[in-house]
Formats: sequence, C-alpha cells, structure tokens
Amino acid sequence: MNNSKVRIPKEIAPDVFAQAAQLYAQENQDYSLEEIMQAGAEVQIPPEVIQQAIQQIQAKQIQERDRQRKLKLILTIGGIGAAIALFGFWTYNTFASNATPSGRSLEANLPSANLANANPLEIPPAPPPGLPPAAGTTFTGEVKQYLLNPEGKVDGLLLNNGLQVKFPPQMADSLVRIITPDTKVSIFGDPGFSTRFGQEVRAKSITNSETGQTLVEQPPTTAPQPPKSNYSTLSAEGTAQNWLVGHRGEINGVIISNGTIVKFPPHVGEQLTSMANIKNTIQAKGFGTRNRYGQILEATALSVNDQSVSLQPKAIIDP
Repeated sequence: MNNSKVRIPKEIAPDVFAQAAQLYAQENQDYSLEEIMQAGAEVQIPPEVIQQAIQQIQAKQIQERDRQRKLKLILTIGGIGAAIALFGFWTYNTFASNATPSGRSLEANLPSANLANANPLEIPPAPPPGLPPAAGTTFTGEVKQYLLNPEGKVDGLLLNNGLQVKFPPQMADSLVRIITPDTKVSIFGDPGFSTRFGQEVRAKSITNSETGQTLVEQPPTTAPQPPKSNYSTLSAEGTAQNWLVGHRGEINGVIISNGTIVKFPPHVGEQLTSMANIKNTIQAKGFGTRNRYGQILEATALSVNDQSVSLQPKAIIDP
C-alpha cells in the first residue's frame, strides 16, 4: 500500500502534529548549546539572551536546592535543640535533689566570679579580603581599541595599560565622536577587582585629555529598544592579546591578535583561570557582528592551545 496516498482528515491534523512533536521531544531529551543558539538565531533571539536565560534557570535551581538543604538543617538543629533542652531539665532536677545539708543548692556553694575587674576582649573586625579600591577613582591611559557588545555597539574602551573601561551603550554615539583609538583619556569611575587578567572600571565620566572634551554618564532618554537581528556565523583564530574580565574579576572574554573580541559566560572563564595566558592560541566559532568598530562573536565552540573548552552550562546535581 502506498502510504503517500493516504488522506488525513483536516479535523485531526492538529492532533497529528501535536502528537508528532511530543514523540520527537521524547526522543530528543537534551540539546547542545550550539543547537539552542542556532534555534534562537532563527527566531531572532540574541545569543547572550539565551545564555542569560540558561543562567537564570540554573540560579533558580541552585536556590531551590539551597532552600531544601536549609530546611533540612533547621529541622535537624531543632531536633537536637529539643534533646539538649530535655537533658538539661533532667540534669537540673538531679542536682536540685542532691542539695547540701544547709539547704543551699550546689550552685550556692560555688565561688562567685569576680567580673568587676574582667576586661572584655576588644578585637576589631577584620576587613573582608580582596575588596576593590574605593569608588570614584581616576585612571589615565591611551585607548588601544573599542570594546563592543554582541549587537556590535561600542560599550567600552581597552586602554594600553590593560584597563577595561565600560559605560552604557546608549552613550556609544557620543563617545565615538570625541574618543578614538590612540587618544589619551582620563577616566573617573568605579573600579572592579584587579586581577592578573586585567581590571574593569565602570566609567562615570570620560575625558579626552588632548581636547578637554568630557562625556558624563547620563540615564537613557528613551525606552530600551530590542536588539537588531544582525548576527551572522563567525569564526576567528589567533593568539590571546588581552583577557577580558567582569567587575568581580571573572574572565568573560578574550581579544585575539586580529582584534576579534570573543565572549563567553563567566562559568567558562572559571575553567580557564589556571591556563589563560597572553599568547595562548585561540580558536572560536559562534554568532556575532562585524562593523567599522570591530568584530565580536559569542562563542559556541572554543579551544585554547588546541584544547577544547566546554561551553555547556554547569549541571545541577541532586544532593
């Protein structure tokens, strides 16, 4: 029998498609990060939004695991506390029943402590380790290149001293008019943690030291617009010139020798902490943007010194 000639009534066609989708989903229980990125690109969802969604879901799972652990801990401590209270009550009654002949309790025969002359220990609290410098610091340097967000908008500067200056992308048009590569600048802003990979500064103002023109951080005057879908499949290869970091010092990208910015989530950077160095050989594939300000890609495949780096989100393991 030729199945291609079988006619399906239109009233059951939606049920057929729904059942087929369910069967397909049962056969495909998980997807690679690249498959999800490709599916998102087809419906114009930026790669970084997909990464953010994955991280938020993982955070919720971790919070739920922590809540369950804390609940178990509270119940356990409560049971131990009740047992201690019962033991204390029994001990007190035992001592009270064995009071001294004079009628005084055992406690009354104990010598009183001379607390009047006791000096309390005055131990000042230790400052938390690794705090960043105080907010509102001035830095100087020379612009090496623009930093971009995944949509290709300028959202920062890399200085020749390795400092990574970040500012809101709505200020990009104003900034590129007064600041160009090789310009000497003065930055006033909030510094992040300093690491061997670099330091991020969230700029409050940027001054062109040669012309005196200053750009001051301003809130957006219009509602945020959805990102334009101008992504394309890109690949890049070269040697690491600058590792990029976030405000807490976490590695979240690298600039290679041809100027391409390769971005990836912080959990990927955790794998690279011990191996990341200048002149590492980098190979990357992903989705990104190329324009007159540079090239940036969000990695879906990455290797360092010919060693493949996993980009899969951290697995949540049940306790």
